[in-house]
Amino acid sequence: MSPVRAGALAGLTVAASVAAEFGPLPVSLPGGLLLVFVLPGFALTEAIFRPGRRDIGVVERTVLVPSLSLAVLVLGGLILWSSGGHLNRASWTLVCAVTTLIATGAAYYRTLRAGPAPAGGSKPPPVARNTQDRLIRDVLPLTLAVLLVAGAGVWSYADSVNTYDVPVSTLSAQPPGPVDADGNRAVPVTATGLAAGTWTMVVSDPAGVEVSRQDVTPDGAGDWSGQVSVPGDQRVTVGLFRGGEAAAFRTLIISAVP
Repeated sequence: MSPVRAGALAGLTVAASVAAEFGPLPVSLPGGLLLVFVLPGFALTEAIFRPGRRDIGVVERTVLVPSLSLAVLVLGGLILWSSGGHLNRASWTLVCAVTTLIATGAAYYRTLRAGPAPAGGSKPPPVARNTQDRLIRDVLPLTLAVLLVAGAGVWSYADSVNTYDVPVSTLSAQPPGPVDADGNRAVPVTATGLAAGTWTMVVSDPAGVEVSRQDVTPDGAGDWSGQVSVPGDQRVTVGLFRGGEAAAFRTLIISAVP
């Protein structure tokens, strides 16, 4: 890395850090994106691969830069968290900026150790590549990476939509009414989010003995409202069973009259 490129990268890193930490949103957002996706990975790529290496193409560098940048973010966050540090805007900015500056210095040092360019400014002969090799080594990996990212994004979106559309089933009861002449109380019960099918509501005493049973038929929206009769002097359990299942789908406990 030449002195001009090293200085420009260091200056851009400092400017992006200041913008991300102290600037308003229109300035901090671009600065933060540069620190997260571009600057650390670009500096690390320059530091890892020897100066003048020609078998690292544009596609490889395009993939390496954001990948290494995100790796810095993850590893830096793990190190901060394990050492008891705080994960906030300042710490993330510091991790990205310090890593970028260190990698920039390492890349510049490697350039100095590599020595001056050959006399006459001659460049090493280009590496010959035919069309098939370039397709396999450059275009195909990038295409696969794009397909993987796109597939993961589509799957994540579809899963979130399906999860959002899943109804939540509830079973609730209002306060019991007064004790009638038979010593029972009427309890208004409501169930929501029920799938179409056969449902049964069973009332059991504290010993698990069945007190009453009734069929529940939800409406088109999956809701049902009705009343169950429970003993006025016992703490009972109301279980909502789906089809012929042995375990209650939802359970409700109604206490006895104090």
